[in-house]
Amino acid sequence: MSTPESFERERAELAEQLRRLRVAVGMSGTAVAERLGWSQSKVSKVETGRVTASRDDVRLLLDVYRAPEHKRRELEVRAEQLNDRYRSLSMLRKRGLHRVQEDIRRKETATAMVRTFQPSMVPGLLQTAEYARVVFSQPLSKAGVDVGEAVAARLSRQSSLFDPEREFSFVVTEAALRWRIGDSATMSAQMDRLANLSTLANVSIGVIPWRTQVPEVPKSGFTVRDEREVSVESFTTHRMLTDPRDVDFHLTLFAMFADCAIYDDHARDFLADLAREHA
Repeated sequence: MSTPESFERERAELAEQLRRLRVAVGMSGTAVAERLGWSQSKVSKVETGRVTASRDDVRLLLDVYRAPEHKRRELEVRAEQLNDRYRSLSMLRKRGLHRVQEDIRRKETATAMVRTFQPSMVPGLLQTAEYARVVFSQPLSKAGVDVGEAVAARLSRQSSLFDPEREFSFVVTEAALRWRIGDSATMSAQMDRLANLSTLANVSIGVIPWRTQVPEVPKSGFTVRDEREVSVESFTTHRMLTDPRDVDFHLTLFAMFADCAIYDDHARDFLADLAREHA
């Protein structure tokens, strides 16, 4: 089983191998940073294991070092495995879900356009405090979690919704809004919250009624930040995809689902009906 200790050890081993490859080609950390357009501190953090290098970062470094093919395959796979383990939900809980929420907030702060599709629950940026509390308190989710801290951190992210310089587009399914995550009061208040947020000029909230035929089976939720990365969460993992092909695929998928949704007054009427049903 993965542990924080084994993760740190294996990250340090990858970092040391990358450092040795740099030394072998006679380059300084500053020279590598200049070649890649990175800060020198980023190279240092990668080589000391203070950060987990992404597979893309490792690939760029190996290009500079002209590493042999067998070494490339080995280190790229190790980097991908480390990133997957870092984002396994059990590992994230050990870090503290409030810290995870803070990590996400920092990413969102640096993002001009956020697109989120969610087929099974209300997206975190749109959740009321009580809805979020129920989410973080579910049996398989709450182990080792400080629910109060996690809820507070999630709610702090929502201030970004009121920044007119940034855009948010959410598409949720009717099923996501009908699942009884909480009691009647919680669900009814959540529908009201969605309707209110949908009036913000920089926030778009679309709902796909379940009688609408969709072009693809909605297998999982995802978030695309600008056009550079995709976050996909399952029951046990949180994947971050940066390959341009993956990003393009999810942008296309989002557009397809968005075309199926209802918006504005139509969506608000729909949400009002759901609020009454939940009450």
